[in-house]
Amino acid sequence: MSGLGRKWAIAGIGLVILVGILVFRTTALAPIDLSQNEGTSVDLIEVDANQTANHLAEAVRFKTISTQDRTLFDPTVFSAFQDWLAVTYPNFYAAVSTEAVAGSSQMNTWAGTDPSLDPVVFLAHQDVVPADEAPGSGWDKPPFAGLIEDGFVWGRGAIDDKASLIAILEAADRLAASGYQPKRTLIFAFGHDEEVGGTGALAVASLLKERNIHPWAVIDEGGAITTNMPDVAGPVARIGVAEKGYLTLILTSKAEGGHSSTPPVTTSLGALARAIAAVEAHPFEQKLDGVLIKMLRATARSEEVGFGTRLAMANLWLFGRTVEDAMKGSKSGRAMLGTTIAPTILHAGIKENALPREAQAFVNFRLHARDSVADVVAHVIAAIDNPDIEVTIANPPGNEPSPVSQIGTGPYAWLEQAINDGFPGTLVAPNVVLGGTDSRYFALVTDDIYRFAPYTFDSSDFGRIHGLNERMGVEDFAHGVQVYYMMLERAGQIEN
Repeated sequence: MSGLGRKWAIAGIGLVILVGILVFRTTALAPIDLSQNEGTSVDLIEVDANQTANHLAEAVRFKTISTQDRTLFDPTVFSAFQDWLAVTYPNFYAAVSTEAVAGSSQMNTWAGTDPSLDPVVFLAHQDVVPADEAPGSGWDKPPFAGLIEDGFVWGRGAIDDKASLIAILEAADRLAASGYQPKRTLIFAFGHDEEVGGTGALAVASLLKERNIHPWAVIDEGGAITTNMPDVAGPVARIGVAEKGYLTLILTSKAEGGHSSTPPVTTSLGALARAIAAVEAHPFEQKLDGVLIKMLRATARSEEVGFGTRLAMANLWLFGRTVEDAMKGSKSGRAMLGTTIAPTILHAGIKENALPREAQAFVNFRLHARDSVADVVAHVIAAIDNPDIEVTIANPPGNEPSPVSQIGTGPYAWLEQAINDGFPGTLVAPNVVLGGTDSRYFALVTDDIYRFAPYTFDSSDFGRIHGLNERMGVEDFAHGVQVYYMMLERAGQIEN
């Protein structure tokens, strides 16, 4: 055999081996028969869907609104809401000890019989973002009327986050009424200002740290069961095992004022515009990470996923760059791959023919786990490369990215089993929450934080959160109550 022939033969053998490796790894990532993940036969409690929907609708009618202007905060509305909770859920409040924290936040402790066991903490927040109530604002139903129509509870907070708050209380009240006594302590923390920073949740977490309490797990909003998503149309329970950090930087430019007919060479607005453009022109590193890889591999096991996609997901060592490039084609994909940059507010000038002496821009960043607040500040200063542009943190010190919780073991496995039992035929995948939740503060006391609420949402529902026509399905809400009951009952009996 000639030298060229030997080279071709070696290349052919190498190709066969490569194909064999690719196929073997793809076969190992075979679709899951979801009929096998139904867990044990579990009888969920009976729930009156109309009654629970009415309670959620009543909760929506309380205008527990948080705004950036803290002087507009109305504690009397929160007090009235909490009075309503106490009347509506008397069994729960009789079983727990209740503490007011940071004014309008609330921590409720259901003491377990074994104080040696670390507690499980369930979080939900009372506050909601504002909604325009004016006619023609775009709402099909008045945002604070709490209407139940077409099989949905409509209104601001119907999803975020009064759904979790009310469902947890519906379940816990029934559990307390049954005479249940947890072995492991259960703590229920209801923040009052999650939408504007979460000082209430921070105060609760700090209180736990002060008391040397280290939860076995913290459960909060942030993940849910999705349908009709771009990666998988069928139901996928997405458990948030981490969340991105949060930082807003203020870019300030100063220059000569005066009449616009005789402008200087460099104006404050011109310099600021170039600074914003420079920041956007220097994006942060975007690439796959450990959580994202596990998520992709989990969703690739859906029977809907074709062989080619599964081949890529099973062999990211070879196709990783291709997958990254594909993800960069969507806003959500780019957000998952790295730290995002979003200029959001501009302040400059008061008259069209007068030069502003100062111009400011607020730029919001959601930090990937590979970046820190200090990294982002340094990156922005280097990108602008202009010492005349002042860079400051809007709300010091900012929020670092959360730690990554256990995946597949510990509390994750417990939560996965509850999903299998409560939502048979549902794929389970880890996820990173792109927004912020109150749970981030509990990294002070535990690494095991999971962001998941037991509801099913269509892909079209996500635009309603903080948007127009927020709503919760009546039957979906009732089922969420059933699953929360199971979760609470089991959480109180965990021994390891």
